[in-house]
This record gives sequence, structure tokens and C-alpha cells, in this order.
Amino acid sequence: MAFIVKTVKTVRNNWKKSLAAGVAVYFVGRFAARKYNEDLLRREFCKEAKKYGKVKIGVTDKPRRIIVFLNPASASGGAVKSFNKNAAPILHLAGIEVNVVKTEFEGQVKKFLTALEKHETNAVVVAGGDGTLLEAVTGFMRKDDMSFRQSVPLGVIPLGAMNRFARLLFGTDKDEVRMLLESAMAIVKGETKKIDVLGIQGEDGRTSFSLSGLQTGVYRDAEARKSKYWYFGPLKHRWTHVRTAMKEWPPVFKAKISYVLATDENTKPVYTSQIQKQTPAPQSKSWFSFLYKMKPAAPDPRYNEEEMDDSLDEEITEEVDTIEFCVNSSNLNDPSKNLKGFECKLGPSEPNKMDVIKEGWRRIKDKNLQLGSPTDRSLIVKKIKLIPEVVVDQEEPSWFDIDGENYEAMPIEIKLLKNRLNVFYNGSISSS
Repeated sequence: MAFIVKTVKTVRNNWKKSLAAGVAVYFVGRFAARKYNEDLLRREFCKEAKKYGKVKIGVTDKPRRIIVFLNPASASGGAVKSFNKNAAPILHLAGIEVNVVKTEFEGQVKKFLTALEKHETNAVVVAGGDGTLLEAVTGFMRKDDMSFRQSVPLGVIPLGAMNRFARLLFGTDKDEVRMLLESAMAIVKGETKKIDVLGIQGEDGRTSFSLSGLQTGVYRDAEARKSKYWYFGPLKHRWTHVRTAMKEWPPVFKAKISYVLATDENTKPVYTSQIQKQTPAPQSKSWFSFLYKMKPAAPDPRYNEEEMDDSLDEEITEEVDTIEFCVNSSNLNDPSKNLKGFECKLGPSEPNKMDVIKEGWRRIKDKNLQLGSPTDRSLIVKKIKLIPEVVVDQEEPSWFDIDGENYEAMPIEIKLLKNRLNVFYNGSISSS
């Protein structure tokens, strides 16, 4: 009898060891296969980049020069390794002169761009997350020389956690390695397009900028809290929305909004050169002007910036109570709908607890870049003013999420700035 029991225990232990070994072999095999496929993909992109590097240039011509702002803190500290392994070989093989600037403190990119001149580089590339990208956009937009942002393209090599704008450019279905390779190849190919920018002016007079949008309310707060529930492991994303339903109800965001609906008439482009022509600066006369009738130099049409006529604006004001307020940049618009402005979404004021939980869970797997819920009230506006209501006994202050970066809520005005930046993109990819 003892022999039988011993035999059974031996078989059971051997079975457990075999099962553990089998599981280990399975996962190691999958990991090795993924790494092998990634290496094949890198080789394929490098071969394509090498074709561009073999193109002959004239004796007096110079190779393309780009400046790369690389944030070493991105990708949990692995940004440098990831950039050198995926993007850098493609850029070098294409014959591009790459000057890498590793950022050391917040705001460094903005300061660098302030002093950068357009003859010093053929492009500016951001290798980092959404925060580094916003710094670069702010630096571009605050330059007095509008020709800089019109003639120097902006490249994006996504190394952050969210990479919202990069996913807009290169697709939401890409894994990390393929997106890095495609973003580098887009710079090599040099295909660009103009994009809109949202100007967000605070009550302090300073203007921030957005490429994707703004979000505030219950779902933004839940997303910000999820790291507190790390002990739930993979369920922390779901638990944070359940915990929301346990708080004071309803968790509404109260504000006063004033907006101008976007129409065909009030969004017609008025270029900066036309504005300057209507109100010319006074000029001093000289003896030379009497001899020759000098015509004023016509502005270069390549560097005109599109403005919109504000004379037809009709402002609408209302008080809102909502669980969520979102702004989606016009860059996220469906081209087939031909929307004239950007979209603002307002959630319900008296939500059902289960509906909030279900919507939060839906967003966990939702790859759509649009902020807000499909059932939200939608406004297509040219500009909007938002004045949050200050609640004295509120547990936590309200926050805005602007392109993945958090800002304390304050009165703001959001305005659409049409065709402000040139960005590298993959022409075969449409936003999803």
C-alpha cells in the first residue's frame, strides 16, 4: 500500500514539474518568436531607409539635418535604448545628419526652440511622450517668426505611455516597435501635412496648446486615481470606476460656458497677409521714394497663416452641470463629415451609477481617440469659454487633462488655430 501511495505522489510531482516546464517553454517560445519577428521588421525598414541614403546629391548640396529632442525619462527610463535600437538606425542609414539633444529639465525644449533659427535645421523631431511633444508645440507656436513653424516640419517618435497624437498619425492598431519604425520612416520619406492647433488661454493670460483635446470630469478623475489601487493588479482599471460610484453622487462638474458655433460663414479663412494689407503700417517717405514708385513686397504665400473672421460671431452662454466635459481637436474630425470647427461634448447631469461604471469599463479597451461618450451632447464650435464653478467644500480640486498632461482647472478660452504646423506622417495611414 505504501508503495502505491509513493508511486502516486511521484507521478503527481512529475506531472506538476512537466506542466510547469511546458508552460515555461510555451511563454519563452512566444517571447523568442516575438523578438525574432521584431528583428525581421527592423531589418526590412533598414533596407528601405538605405535606399534613400544611396541617392546621390550635388557637390554643393548638404544632407538633411534634423534636431531630435530625446527625453531619457520616457518609456520608464528606457527611451534612449529604444530610440537607438529602432529609430536611430533608420535615420542614419537614410543619410540624415542627426543631432540629438537629451532633455534634462522641464521647459528645456521650449527654451531651445526660442533660439533656434530655420536655417539651422531641416526638421525638429520629438522622441518622447505627450508632455515633451506639447513642449515642442508650445515652442513652435510662441516663436515670433511664423515662417519657422510653416517651413520647419515637426516629427514625432512616440516613446511615452499614451502617445495620443502619434496614434492619430500612424494608426491605433500598431504595436510599439512598428509605430517607432513607421514614425522614423515618415521622417525619412519627408511627406508632411498641415494640422490644426487648439489655443487654450488661461485667466493668467498665458496660452497653452493642444493637438488632441481636453478632458475633465468623472472619467478623467477615475483614470488619475487608478494607480492608487495597484493592489488590485489588472483589475485596478475596473475597480476605480466602481469606487467612483461609491463617492458622493452625482459627481457633476459645474461651469458656465460661452461658445460660438462653427458655420460656413464665420470660419471662412482670412489670411494674415490680407489683414496686414487692410491696415498697413505707416511708412516714412524718403527722397528715393519720389524717384521710383516702390511697390511693397508681397508676403510669401507659403508663410501665410489662416485666421477666421470674428465679425459674424454670435456667442451663446449657458450654465452646465455635467459628469464630463471634453474637447476633441479638429485633427480628430472625420474628413467625410466636413466639420468646420472642433467638437465639445457634454455628459449627462444626472447619470445612473451602473451606466457610469459600464461606460468606464467600455473605455478600458476602447482604442478610439475621440474623448467622451457616443451618447454625449455634441457641439461643433469655433471657440468656447469655460468658467468652472468653485466649490468650497469639494474634496479635491478639479483638473484638466490636456493631451495627457494635468493642469488645475481655471477659466479658459479655447480657440481653433487652423493649419498652424507641418508634421511628418505616413500618407497611407488614416486616423481611426
